[in-house]
Amino acid sequence: MSAIIYEVNLSVAKEKSEEYTEWLRTFTKSVVDDVDGFTACDLFSQPKPPGLHWLSEEGVEKAYFTVHYHVQSPEHLEAYLKNHQPRVAHAQEERFGFLVTSRRILRAL
Repeated sequence: MSAIIYEVNLSVAKEKSEEYTEWLRTFTKSVVDDVDGFTACDLFSQPKPPGLHWLSEEGVEKAYFTVHYHVQSPEHLEAYLKNHQPRVAHAQEERFGFLVTSRRILRAL
């Protein structure tokens, strides 16, 4: 079990969702392969749940995704956020025209 799950919630225009899904699979695998301490990832799609804050303003015109990165330690996550995350966010926004809608850091008990 990983010490940390780094959760990233994303939205993209529905008309780009198939292309984005293919890209996201490849991209998240490259993060796990390239970033020290990132050991695995899980991808999820989801409908817009009623009342969920991070989806409430975007309506049904978007497709919604969640990525769970499995991270070995807080230090590995801190290094990722400092050294990789800004580049990653820019690449996604530039190509697909969206922003990450929320992030969470979950720690195993």
